[in-house]
Amino acid sequence: MTRPRPYLRTAWLSLLQKFWRLPAGRPPLHPPDHIFLIRTHAIGDVLLTTPVLRALKQAWPRTRLTMLVGDKSRPVLEGNIHLDAIHSFPESWWFQRRWGDIWRLTRSIRQVPKEMLILFHASPLLHLWGWLLSAPLRVGFDAEGAGFFLTHRVPLDLQGRRYLGEVNLDLVRALGLPAGSPEPEIFLSSAEQAAGSSLLPAASGKKWLVGAAPGGGQNPLEQITVKHWPASHYAKLLGQLASACPITVVLLGDRLDVQVEEIAQTLRAQGVEVINLRGRTNLRELAAVIGHLDLLITNDSAPMHLAVALQTPVIALFGPTAATALFPAGPQRLALQSPAGCSPCYPFGRSPSCPDPLCLAALPVATVYQAVRQFLDRLGAPKPSRLKTYTPACLPGC
Repeated sequence: MTRPRPYLRTAWLSLLQKFWRLPAGRPPLHPPDHIFLIRTHAIGDVLLTTPVLRALKQAWPRTRLTMLVGDKSRPVLEGNIHLDAIHSFPESWWFQRRWGDIWRLTRSIRQVPKEMLILFHASPLLHLWGWLLSAPLRVGFDAEGAGFFLTHRVPLDLQGRRYLGEVNLDLVRALGLPAGSPEPEIFLSSAEQAAGSSLLPAASGKKWLVGAAPGGGQNPLEQITVKHWPASHYAKLLGQLASACPITVVLLGDRLDVQVEEIAQTLRAQGVEVINLRGRTNLRELAAVIGHLDLLITNDSAPMHLAVALQTPVIALFGPTAATALFPAGPQRLALQSPAGCSPCYPFGRSPSCPDPLCLAALPVATVYQAVRQFLDRLGAPKPSRLKTYTPACLPGC
């Protein structure tokens, strides 16, 4: 879908700001019976809404929470103990302009009684959609004065100086509620954890299980390959690690991540033990595998966010996006931002077009290798067991 010309968008927003002014909202006096929440776009974006779900349910335990997401992101919310219902739809409807399908979806949501709508978006188009969904209270992000369809406008930090999980909690604070932790979470059953373990070798406590996710950056709107550290860099890094440490490499990716095959072929030619799971897992199976790793090395992608949610040690590589916005600090987390002067060029959201996308290529293998070695030294030893000891009922923040 083509983007509107900047001057047309500015004129359109100016007219709406002039003629459409809703009164500023106040926090509700009583807990609502039903809150409907909407977050479309990328898998990581949806996972970063889970701190809000947790905070709302802890403050208003009897309020029913229903989430609307895209079909591709739905699995990361399944089993979430703070959600009462999940609705999903093919997000391609928006980009293919299937207005009939969108209107039928709109009508079905309008018929659901709800006192409040929470929109994790700053888009005036999605705010307009929220207004059409018939909720008296509409809470969402206001960027550059474009929140005129909202009753509760929450300023959005466009500079990427704060972690997005923390930024999302501003929607909770706007309701006068305690925000709690910004850590995301995903709930896996014991059967799912065991299934993930079955794809991996038995743990010995002597050999590191190092995962690599060299792809990602794919969402219903676009494929952001500029977020990929080069495949040749991954192959060189993992080969050097295998020469220096006892490791098994686990390569992760879906069928579109064709660079995984190049990395696997290069490593096997060097005699490195490789488990190639490209295209062999669905999203929840991928999460289960990540939960059993000793370390994940990844681009800014869904596997990165899953590692954070599962408390798996993770090293994340950033180029065009900002680590400060998308990666929380923690003792078992390390972000490496490209040294290129243009990095980052956008904190989050839509990727700008780049005529010369070389920022991640400028992140040297030697820098990442040194960081990984130091990270493994801090971890001390590989896991003695592949099975997690938590259950959904006792995950952090529950």
